[in-house]
Amino acid sequence: MFILISSSYVLISATRQFTDFGLIVDSLYFKQMMKDFSLLIFLWVSVFSYCWLAYALQILILRGLSESLVIVFQHVTQGIMFILTVFLGLTRDWGLSQTLFSQILVLTHFMKMHSYTMVNRDLRRLKDPAYPNNINPTDFFQYLVAPALVYQTDYCRIPKFRPGYFSKKAILLFVQFWSLYNLISDSIIPVLDKVNELSAIEVLSRLIFPVLICYFMVFFILFEQILNLFGEMVRFGDREFYLDWWNSTSFEEFNRKWNRPVHFFLHKHIYLECIYRNGWSEHWARALTFVFSAACHEIIMASICRNVKPYLMGLMMVQIPLVLVQRLLKRSMLGLYVFWGGMILGLPLLLTMYSKFT
Repeated sequence: MFILISSSYVLISATRQFTDFGLIVDSLYFKQMMKDFSLLIFLWVSVFSYCWLAYALQILILRGLSESLVIVFQHVTQGIMFILTVFLGLTRDWGLSQTLFSQILVLTHFMKMHSYTMVNRDLRRLKDPAYPNNINPTDFFQYLVAPALVYQTDYCRIPKFRPGYFSKKAILLFVQFWSLYNLISDSIIPVLDKVNELSAIEVLSRLIFPVLICYFMVFFILFEQILNLFGEMVRFGDREFYLDWWNSTSFEEFNRKWNRPVHFFLHKHIYLECIYRNGWSEHWARALTFVFSAACHEIIMASICRNVKPYLMGLMMVQIPLVLVQRLLKRSMLGLYVFWGGMILGLPLLLTMYSKFT
């Protein structure tokens, strides 16, 4: 259904643009979005290459690097990526597209570097038979490309690369990205351009449905197309990148279901680490995991807005008491309605707050 809707929207929008302006796509926003495109490609390659410092660290460990120097090397190399990316975003005067891409890029590779280091630490201490034979360039390269944020010495694989499947996903990525672009330029940018002329209620009401559809489009682009494209490159077998989050009756359930790769990372490297390594209670481990996730989201929004207005973190903190209430509504229709009410209002409300009160 979504493929048909997005494809039809592309054709209708292209026809209207050609009839009105002689173009099949609005070029103004496209020019802004493509600013520093070559630099972003270079940044992508650079961050991918930089991640090999995590592999180099394992080689140094095998050659006898002390534990204290391992900790320093790990955190310094991982932190430098954030500093350089934020510096680029501020000095290059990037817009939403460039900043969002760069921040998600660096967060993803930070998680990969961190997981590779910590999992190999555990393998080393437990004297796992897979270690250190797993420390080799081929294994690390496949992990960097694989749509997984938690390192394993072995992943399930499909028998062979499927060119037809890969081509289909690439075509759908193009169509759905074009549809997303049209929706933003048609229904969101015009509202944001007039934000000073409209009241907060008017901005919110005009953004509700476009932002909700954008959310669905981004979800399909990321979890159905992009992750499957990378998965196919390395014949990655576990494609369960999400569960039925649309049936969630609480935001706690939604957080577990909608983004499985990030959920696995947070569960293993924040939640379980707090419990088994630091001796924390499950309650405090869960709280720190949630705060860490909220802080990562806030870093992205602060980079986009170029100032700190913690509206996103504030709305995420509201989920804490709401989760307690929703537990009473678990697996009920009322809980489902409350969840979807938050989804429908939350994202446009957030965009309204950042555009109107920043």
